[in-house]
Amino acid sequence: MEWKSYFRSILKGVVGALIITILITSILSLIMTKVTFSEGVFNIIYVVISCVALVIGSIMGAKAHGSKGWLVGLGVGIIFYIALYIIGVICGAEAGLAMYDLIKFSLCVLIGTLSGMLGINL
Repeated sequence: MEWKSYFRSILKGVVGALIITILITSILSLIMTKVTFSEGVFNIIYVVISCVALVIGSIMGAKAHGSKGWLVGLGVGIIFYIALYIIGVICGAEAGLAMYDLIKFSLCVLIGTLSGMLGINL
C-alpha cells in the first residue's frame, strides 16, 4: 500500500506544478498583449516558468510524503513533463520528439529529483 502513498504525493506535486504553470503562463499572456517577445526569448521564459513550477511542485510532493523525496521528485518530474507534452500537443504543438524535448525531459527529471531531496530537508 506504500505505492498509493507515493502516487498520492506525486499527484499532489504534479497538480501543484501544473496550477502554478497555468497561473504564471496566464500572467505572461497578459504581459504579451502589451510587449512582444521573440520566439527564442519566449522559449527561455517558458522553460524558466516550467522549472520554477516543477521545483515548487516537487517540494510540495516530497513534503506531503515525508521521506524518499528524490523518488517523489523524480515521479513529479516525469509526470509533469508528460502532462506538459500532452497539453502542448492538444494545443497544437508538433507531436514529434526533438532534441529540445529530450533536453526539457532531462531537465524535468533532474530538477524534480533535486527539488524532492530539497523538499524533505526544508
